[in-house]
Amino acid sequence: MAIRLSWASFFLVAIGVANSAPSKSSYDFGYEHNAYGAHPLTIFKSAEELEVPKLDMVQSSKSCESSLYTFFTPRGGATHEAQATIIDSSGDLIWTSGWNGQQLYNLMVQDYRGEQYLTFWAGNDAVGGHGAGTVFMLDKNYNVFKEVRAANGLDADLHDFRITEAGTALITVYEIVQHDLNEVGKSHAGPVWDCLIQEVDLETGLAVFQWRALDHWHLTDSYRDIGGDGEGTNAYDFFHMNSIDKDARGNYLTSSRYMHSLTYINGKTGEVIWILGGKRNMFRDLSNGLATNIAYQHDARFSSNDTITIFDNGVDDGHPDIAPTRGLRVRLDEKAMTAEVVTEYFNPHKIHGLSQGSFQTLPNGNVILGYGNSAAFTEYANDGEVLCDTHFGPESKFGTGGVQSYRVYKYEWHGYPTTTPSTAIRRNSSRNWNYYVSWNGATEVSKWILQGSENNTSIDEHWKELARTERVGFETAFGLHTSYPKYLRAVAMHSEGHMLGMSTPIDILAVEEELISTESFTFTNGDLSMTQLVMGTGGLFIVGILLRMGISAWNNRPRAYWRLPTKPN
Repeated sequence: MAIRLSWASFFLVAIGVANSAPSKSSYDFGYEHNAYGAHPLTIFKSAEELEVPKLDMVQSSKSCESSLYTFFTPRGGATHEAQATIIDSSGDLIWTSGWNGQQLYNLMVQDYRGEQYLTFWAGNDAVGGHGAGTVFMLDKNYNVFKEVRAANGLDADLHDFRITEAGTALITVYEIVQHDLNEVGKSHAGPVWDCLIQEVDLETGLAVFQWRALDHWHLTDSYRDIGGDGEGTNAYDFFHMNSIDKDARGNYLTSSRYMHSLTYINGKTGEVIWILGGKRNMFRDLSNGLATNIAYQHDARFSSNDTITIFDNGVDDGHPDIAPTRGLRVRLDEKAMTAEVVTEYFNPHKIHGLSQGSFQTLPNGNVILGYGNSAAFTEYANDGEVLCDTHFGPESKFGTGGVQSYRVYKYEWHGYPTTTPSTAIRRNSSRNWNYYVSWNGATEVSKWILQGSENNTSIDEHWKELARTERVGFETAFGLHTSYPKYLRAVAMHSEGHMLGMSTPIDILAVEEELISTESFTFTNGDLSMTQLVMGTGGLFIVGILLRMGISAWNNRPRAYWRLPTKPN
């Protein structure tokens, strides 16, 4: 494993090392100020083609949920290609993949008919701040199980896709319609983006429920000025739906970014039951306005029968500093029509989430917030205490969208890729040649076994074990020795002792011929070579000289300071 680093950046990295302290916080000053570039990457020798974010784990705690993986979709102007990415609690890669060069959003694990699937949206996200694309469901082998589209000939939007216990899916949909614009000062009809909730049967693709915002909201309810929109092909995005949830009563909850509100909808009639926040707020706020003053918010969910969680951006691109970004847990009394804050969650670096963002309550009660167009996610205790804070892009670039992820979630996942493990022979940091192996997406590998044979054969009896080691991290390395046979392969083992897969054999001599033209290709023989002995001795000699120089300098240091006056003149 390596990281990309320019020589010009060593000064910043050195500052970061000097400023680091042995505590729960390990802020890397160099990382956060572009020493590794706008999109720091981790490079694996056995899988150099993968685009894997290098993380700065700014704060950590044993109280963070370590049994789950983290799911996100890094993309942005500084990235090469949008990725769907899974990492473990240590920040090590589990799986990553692009998708035919398309933009990727909303990577999740969802249950459908007793099986777990990876779900994500892929498509064109340059459609007026939303998207036109397809939702993909991948099985445990990372094969496409189902492609899901919106009903009635419309495109699936990127903002939300939620599978229900009934085997249906909730999908956000946007459609341009012609609408009278007189109420917003324009004396004609013009194009407006209407926002739809669709609940779609995943087997038939038919909509079992559909709701339109324009049937229940006025354009004047929006906090977004129409400006030059509503003219020609420029549709007015007055509502901007970004999440849908459905409760046990069969009713729907949707979040509108530009209404600064949540709408609770009757699941049978489509009528509005209540509105929280915005110009048409129906609740009396028991928390001095803090329960209902949401703005540009995302990812509203039912947490319990009377509690809702929200990622409250508070800001957007045009108003970047008007309020703090927070996670928010609100308790509602639907009889008394009151709202009160239960908990607020604030990032220690006071990140302003200008767009996007997510709020997830984990099974252990912790909360994880993803900060959208700022490359960060933070895990909190249920009471709001910051536990773990992680950056996957430099803090100096937060808010620019260079590296971002629409949401960040945590889930359990078991992946069994049908590919073969990837291998390579490369030098390590000590300039010794190693055999490297990794397997993108394989979650169940416990050990790696290195096997060798004089023949490239499929007969297992001809392969003998050369070494074995525990899997620690995405990539595992084996030292190479002169006694090894011509062909090498790696075998992935499950913790219960059975084989999960094996790599394609590598011909060491062929690799040697390929690399020998560029640099010396020498395996170790397990013993200290004369060169290593000389180098080690030379190193000790230099250390001795430096130590002697230091002692001499100390003994000859100026002592004038001992004679400085101890009282003011």
